[in-house]
Amino acid sequence: MKKTLVAVAALAAATGAMAQVTISGIVDTSIVRTISTDKSANTSSVTTGFGGAYTGSDLNIGGKEDLGNGMTARFNLGFAVDPNADVAVETNNTNYVSFIGLSGDFGDIQVGQFFSMLHNTSAAYDAASYSQYNTDHQVSQAASGAVGGGLGQLLDAQLQYTLPTLVSGLKLQLGKVFAGAASAVGDATLYGASYSTGPFSVGYAYIKDRPSAATTNTKTSYGASYDIGMAKIVYSAQTRKLSTAAAQDTGTQYGVIVPFGATSVGIQGTSYSMPSMAAQTKGSGYNIFVKHDLSKRTSIIAQTGATEIEGGTNIGDKSAISTFGLWHLSNPPAGISQLRI
Repeated sequence: MKKTLVAVAALAAATGAMAQVTISGIVDTSIVRTISTDKSANTSSVTTGFGGAYTGSDLNIGGKEDLGNGMTARFNLGFAVDPNADVAVETNNTNYVSFIGLSGDFGDIQVGQFFSMLHNTSAAYDAASYSQYNTDHQVSQAASGAVGGGLGQLLDAQLQYTLPTLVSGLKLQLGKVFAGAASAVGDATLYGASYSTGPFSVGYAYIKDRPSAATTNTKTSYGASYDIGMAKIVYSAQTRKLSTAAAQDTGTQYGVIVPFGATSVGIQGTSYSMPSMAAQTKGSGYNIFVKHDLSKRTSIIAQTGATEIEGGTNIGDKSAISTFGLWHLSNPPAGISQLRI
């Protein structure tokens, strides 16, 4: 990977046509403590270093070009890295957010591997950062995962179209995943809409995928927020309906974000019902997230939360997670959400 980056950087410096190429990245590393208690009251605890308790670390090479007549082309090549992993793990995770896009009066077209509309909608209305160690994220991910498992999962072979602005504050999107398998297995269709005006915002996303030739899944994510000045109130929910199951899985999050100067505190509760999963048909949890900005690009991140299974064969199982870490963003690329796992 190092040879590739050097070659691209050298080409960017030597070629006038690539004068707008930028190199950017995130370093996100934390100490994580997990305490697990099963239904028989057996407890175990683990403390470890983890790269990615907030957004995850990455390295991006991006660029854009003004094509004239109101049209702009852009690209991003993303490399996922883990400061706490060995070289082998790092090498196996190099393909991250990578796409090419074209925008103009017709709207915006993006092709490649990037996060789904479901992920972006859930992240936008989450009071506690939507990180991997956010207990709310774990519940919502289990309740209505996108193709391949979780709402935070990258979707590759993805085509996304954003309509031109028809009404101020309104954003409409269509998407398609082409897996290239027989009987359209792995394919997915996505729709998304959001609207913001003043302190109010609302969003909705839908995905229908085909995990096998005989089954389909439909999932939705929707949320809303209202900024009252001293705090922002947020709400979000997810659903998943399997064609092989009679009942629908659901997850709900509700919380508040309170700023204190350079510090922001998010407090969020969650509940879920998953009749399709016999081990955990019902559960609840909470998460407290604190972010203190040392500068515009460097922050201290801390969070703590817990979940409990309240139904199913694993009823009584509990998990408590606390993290503390540092996060730095360098030269952020345009158009890439930093709330992603």
